[in-house]
Amino acid sequence: KRQDGAVAMEMQPLKSAEGGDTADGPGTRPRGGPKKEKSVLQAKLTQLAVQIGKAGLAMSAITVIILVLYFVIETFVVQGRPWLAECAPVYVQYWVKFFIIGVTVLVVAVPEGLPLAVTISLAYSVK
Repeated sequence: KRQDGAVAMEMQPLKSAEGGDTADGPGTRPRGGPKKEKSVLQAKLTQLAVQIGKAGLAMSAITVIILVLYFVIETFVVQGRPWLAECAPVYVQYWVKFFIIGVTVLVVAVPEGLPLAVTISLAYSVK
């Protein structure tokens, strides 16, 4: 009781049977509850997405390697330019550009990455 005569009630958290929090914490599923199973189509689509992601990773790595090798062979072998320390930032800039192209190939290859790539390209084209 408080001084003004009102009765103080202690609030108890709801148990999982009433649909509230469980003993493990808020938002956790009770133990032994039914697990949500994937359908056959969801499983096959997930497997296909993983395969596409691996193939995209391989293609992006191959793209970066080919671009770097082409640049090095074209610049230093065919044109015969020597490696100059003052030109190193330019060479690094080219290599970063090749890496960005590889990341772009990877992002577009992943099924969820295509909408992201379109959104980013539209955002840059609006500027």
